[in-house]
Amino acid sequence: MITLGTYDSNVQPSALDEYIEHAKKLTGVENWENKLRGEKDGEWAEFRPLSGSAMTVADAQRFLKDAGIFPFGKVDGICGYRTLSAIRLFQEYVRAVEGEAGIGSPDGHMGPKTIAHADRWRAKNQKAEWTGVSAANPSLEYAEWMSLLRKVKEKYVAAPNAMLRKVNEDTQPSDTIKVSNWDFDPNKIHLIGVRRNEARPVPGEQKFDDAFVLLIRGLAFKFYGSTDPGDSENPEGFPFLTQGQHLYRFGWHKIGDLNRVFQALKPLNRGVLVVRSRDMVLTDADLAKKLEPNNTINIHWGGEGLFNVGKWSVGCQVIVGLGYIDHNDEVVNCSEYAATKYDQLGTKNNGVYQTKGAYNVLTDLVAALSGADQDDNVVRYMLIYERDLALSPEIGAGKAEEIVTRLQALPA
Repeated sequence: MITLGTYDSNVQPSALDEYIEHAKKLTGVENWENKLRGEKDGEWAEFRPLSGSAMTVADAQRFLKDAGIFPFGKVDGICGYRTLSAIRLFQEYVRAVEGEAGIGSPDGHMGPKTIAHADRWRAKNQKAEWTGVSAANPSLEYAEWMSLLRKVKEKYVAAPNAMLRKVNEDTQPSDTIKVSNWDFDPNKIHLIGVRRNEARPVPGEQKFDDAFVLLIRGLAFKFYGSTDPGDSENPEGFPFLTQGQHLYRFGWHKIGDLNRVFQALKPLNRGVLVVRSRDMVLTDADLAKKLEPNNTINIHWGGEGLFNVGKWSVGCQVIVGLGYIDHNDEVVNCSEYAATKYDQLGTKNNGVYQTKGAYNVLTDLVAALSGADQDDNVVRYMLIYERDLALSPEIGAGKAEEIVTRLQALPA
């Protein structure tokens, strides 16, 4: 079975060394003793030769590449992080788009069931239905969201609000971009967070009620979660990520705890700018303080979103695993395999392997559909406010509420 860390018997030690160095650069982690981090608490995958599989790793990579699931993937015979994401994305496509529930949950294990579906696709020369969609030939919804982003930039370049004036004036090195340099190149990966209900006067009542939109390769996928800070013991108050664009990449959250460290999108190099509030309401007095570059404000998983934000976030952007809205604007239910908490990850519930659900779909899309160059893997995260949606008549002021309402209606 092909799983994280397996490699073909003809792969040379030098190729493994090359991948390990690549993984260190990709993740920013140097001290993991040449192991790959799995999804479960305390799970580490050692590199090991593949055995007992009807398909080699290289054959799987070629299939996924030809099928449009892993278009820029490297065929190196090593199942690393990006190949794992491509396998899961294929499994999710078969399950959700084709309706083949028998494939099971997208666990990243390419065994007999998944290989049988790959053989079926190869026999028909079948490709993902998004093959042919691109930044140059995007879906209508993708084009509408990109148009909105350009209008948001025009608005705030002409008249930045108090927070964005602080960002423009800040001289500290950070991964937060000044307004005039916001980059909405359609060839790059964009994630939009839409913050709703800005005023939350009572700490502890923050809800998973914000919308997220992933724009990648001409496609639009929608998720929900929270952009609000949750619990914080910092005497300076709750950290709010500043409005605007920030650079993120594939990385790890809670890096100091090797048993609990998990995959997330993390600030690219130097941290993103935050402003703190002691009472959850941003005031002029809060904005008068110096902004803080913070390297711990990640974009990560938030369970099924069944409770308040609480300890899921100190100031991170948190995405719920219950479900998502796909490139066809269809709601996809992930509840059968979406874990509620960390210690359920990688276990089975009624025989179904438990994962981060919709959050994995987001990160798998980023990993599997991104380009080969390092910059192609950078996610440009744009935090806007719900009122900004009114700049686009095609999208409309109520779009974030609609996304959240549709996804919250899923049965847990």
